[in-house]
Amino acid sequence: MATIALILAVISLALAGIAYWRSGGQQDIQELKRQLQGEMDVLRTKQKEILESTSQSIASTYDRSRQRLANTREELVKQEKAAIEGLEEQLKKARKQLEALGDKLEEYAIAARESTLEAARSAEEAISQRIRRIQARVTLLQAKGKASRAKKAETDKDLERADRLLQEAMELLREARETLSGDPAYHQELETMKLALQEATAAVRARTEDIRQRIDKVLTDTDTIINSLETDETKAAEK
Repeated sequence: MATIALILAVISLALAGIAYWRSGGQQDIQELKRQLQGEMDVLRTKQKEILESTSQSIASTYDRSRQRLANTREELVKQEKAAIEGLEEQLKKARKQLEALGDKLEEYAIAARESTLEAARSAEEAISQRIRRIQARVTLLQAKGKASRAKKAETDKDLERADRLLQEAMELLREARETLSGDPAYHQELETMKLALQEATAAVRARTEDIRQRIDKVLTDTDTIINSLETDETKAAEK
């Protein structure tokens, strides 16, 4: 009896399905398919918009990086023309690495068009960090030039000029710190240079006997950061 009941139930279900299909079920299914297709089209459109937006964002970031490089290049030219003693080799090295970095930037920008978004974003972040570092490095070279002039002013007994030049060096240090604000690798070295500048300025204003030594400390600490940035860019370029 149970088997007969099951057979009858299956037959009833089949007949009900046929009746539903004949009474408009086929239209309902077609309507459901149209709705699903519409939702898929909306998702595809949104996905395309997201991809285009992200690609444009990456392209804009590369444009900003190009501008950073252009500005840094201009500053390098100014410093090279100033021909400050003691900066020649460091400026030469910075220019060489900057030009190589410019070539790498264009290489990455082209590759980004063929890469996945994740790979393109990762490459863009890496090159942007390197550009910010070389920009900060050139700013610190400018600060070193100011400190060198301050040392010369102290030798000439022009302490007012030495004070002014050290203040300008401090402002350049602030600029470099801002450029590296999202890069903690050099935080301690920047703090050490800041302290040395403060102590040198205080010595100039107090007319103490160790002014020259204090300014020499500024130059040494500045070189430490510059050398770190130079070495890190060499390592990055070799990868």
